[in-house]
Order: sequence, then structure tokens, then C-alpha cells
Amino acid sequence: MNNAEERMIKAKEMYDAVASDNEKLKDFIEVLKEMPERMEPLSDYYFNEWIEDLTELEETDFHNEVMNQDSIYEEIADQYDMMKEIILIAAKYINKDFN
Repeated sequence: MNNAEERMIKAKEMYDAVASDNEKLKDFIEVLKEMPERMEPLSDYYFNEWIEDLTELEETDFHNEVMNQDSIYEEIADQYDMMKEIILIAAKYINKDFN
């Protein structure tokens, strides 16, 4: 095999990897578009009615994960931090800093 063939074979492997990445990105973009539909109502509830509901339900046998103040707050904060990371990664990519 000559150098041109080797480079072309390697290019095909890289092409396949990039095409696969692009398919994953398409799915990821759809998730990103849908995220506010889930985050906004949860955030609104948490910062408005949650404490009242918690106070009322603490006196009952009702329990679930969101009665823990930290669980909702941490998910909101984690998503915010991950979105910042996505923006930073995208900015580096757009500026051609691939490292």
C-alpha cells in the first residue's frame, strides 16, 4: 500500500468518526432545545411554592426525593454549570482551539 492509500484509509476512519459525532450532536441539540420545557417549571415551583408544599407535607406520611431541598437545587445548579461548560467548549471549537 502506498502513502496516498494509507492517508485515504485514515481519512475514511476520521470521516466515519466525525459523521458519528454529528449524529450524536443532532440528538444532543434536540435535548438542549427541550431542556427549558423541563427546567423552567421545576425552577418556578422550587423558588415559589415548594417551601409551602414542603411545610404542609412534612406533617404527613408523604415523602419523595424532592422534599429534600438540596436535591432540586443541586440539579438546577448542575445543569447550569454543565451549560456553561458546553458554551466554553463550543467557544473554543468555534475559535479553532481544539485542545
